[in-house]
Amino acid sequence: MLSTLPDAACATRPTVSPDGGTPAGTVVIRSADLRLCGEGTVVAGGSAPRSGELALFCRPVVTAPAAVRRDGTVLADAWLPDLARLGELEPHLGDRVIEAAVDAALEKGRLKPRQRRRIMSYPLVIRLMIAMTLTPDSSYCEALAKLAGLLADIPFVLEWHIPTERVVTQWRLLIPADVTEDIFWHAAGPLISDDEPSAVTLGGMAVLAADGMLVNLADTPANRAFFGCTGTADGSSPFPQLRVIALTARAGRAVIGAVLGQAGSGEQTLLKRLARRRPELFRGRVTCFDRNFPGYDLVTAILLAGGHVIARVKEGISLPLADGPDRGWLPDGSRMSWLNAPSGKKEDRLPVRVTEHNVTMPSGDGEEQVSETCTIITTLLDHQAVPADGIRDAYLTRWSAAETTFGEDKTTITGAGNRTSGPVLRSGSPRLVIQEAWAWLTATQLVRASEAAALRSAHAAARALRRRNQAPVTADEESFTAARHHAIRSMTTTQVTATSTLEALAAAADAAARASLHTLNTPGRQRHSERKQKARPKFPHATATKTTVTGKPHVTVFAPGFY
Repeated sequence: MLSTLPDAACATRPTVSPDGGTPAGTVVIRSADLRLCGEGTVVAGGSAPRSGELALFCRPVVTAPAAVRRDGTVLADAWLPDLARLGELEPHLGDRVIEAAVDAALEKGRLKPRQRRRIMSYPLVIRLMIAMTLTPDSSYCEALAKLAGLLADIPFVLEWHIPTERVVTQWRLLIPADVTEDIFWHAAGPLISDDEPSAVTLGGMAVLAADGMLVNLADTPANRAFFGCTGTADGSSPFPQLRVIALTARAGRAVIGAVLGQAGSGEQTLLKRLARRRPELFRGRVTCFDRNFPGYDLVTAILLAGGHVIARVKEGISLPLADGPDRGWLPDGSRMSWLNAPSGKKEDRLPVRVTEHNVTMPSGDGEEQVSETCTIITTLLDHQAVPADGIRDAYLTRWSAAETTFGEDKTTITGAGNRTSGPVLRSGSPRLVIQEAWAWLTATQLVRASEAAALRSAHAAARALRRRNQAPVTADEESFTAARHHAIRSMTTTQVTATSTLEALAAAADAAARASLHTLNTPGRQRHSERKQKARPKFPHATATKTTVTGKPHVTVFAPGFY
């Protein structure tokens, strides 16, 4: 099982620079070279500062074609919905994944084409849904302001402002839930390879955990009628609930796949549906689940998908000792048995291997005592390749793989939609709930992808060297809450929305200075349509020029700030 983290260097969609890299580093400008042009626009010269001079330290926000007005004001000839990104989460999702999902929906007629630029766009709405699931205490407008980040302060030719919540809701209604589901499947997958310390393998196969959780929803009549709730016979639970069955890995707590259902949907039914729809998730892997899951049909579906099962069984389940001299007790302490088929026929029985272990729990006085016998079945029948102790250890990782993942998602993200507590998802209608649920699963997966990438950083390596045993930093030592907050900050500061590397910008400026043939005069008048001939400009400042190697004027907008 290999990591599915894409290359972060190719995460930003290029609009100008051919390499499309993400800018790195800080731009330094002499304060003496700053010139005020027009209303609120400042341009800078090109000389390098000397020691002792006052300098301005900036980071690029966006590179776009320049549009110069009569008064000298320089505007960015771009459209904010095309430039907004998910901060540092965008590289882990991949370049143009959201745009590709929108294009596919447009081709299938699932989305209505837009003939002109509007205040919102389909990709922007999808990114907003992902961002708002990470900020449950923010309204639509607040979440959109965080997503736009520093881009909202850039003077664009086409002015942009944060729309009302009603407008956002109307745009959300246009996007089918399967579009956000497609984006989730691009983000889903392992985040850490098998050679990492926290990875779990058994018999050369990756070990996963399958489990379910109930997610609280906004308490609306539509949600309660469609999704229902659990815990009370009369349906008077505080919140309606959505059931999520997820396939998770202990390494990085990655979500490999998921399926959604109503609160009353059976866990076995949903997991069986996932195995039949996406057998590649189970192929060549071992799936662990608790005693609420084992069943003949479910185990058979996973076997047909090419995977194997380790599961705990409830008390009272009949697991007779297999007949024959070599079919009973095995040298490692396990034994052969079978699961009866629904048909009742002997030839349809499903052979399994049974291991039993004593579970110890601390007593009230602090001493340990044997609580019960834990019975585990597996479809891995070769006791030499997979001993009983290995099966037991693999099953124990189920808790940290599934329960820890679910706990992080639901306890750190609660009170959605400016509510004091309770719901994880804010949508008030079933259609929008399913749409938001896939966005929520995508967002949490991308946060963990960011954590996994941090394990490969120089800071993690330096931290390992400072330890006495020089043990590497593992995903278990990372904080999901801290990673989520960092992801939100990266959106606000617009760290990965610039569309050219600093190296490309410097090379373009140097080439333009040497090749005067690419220098263009930018007129101060902006017209809705091009003219074949224009009158000679009457204003001296209207002859200001900008140069670029592409033959078209461009402007790089920076976010100033002292560091």
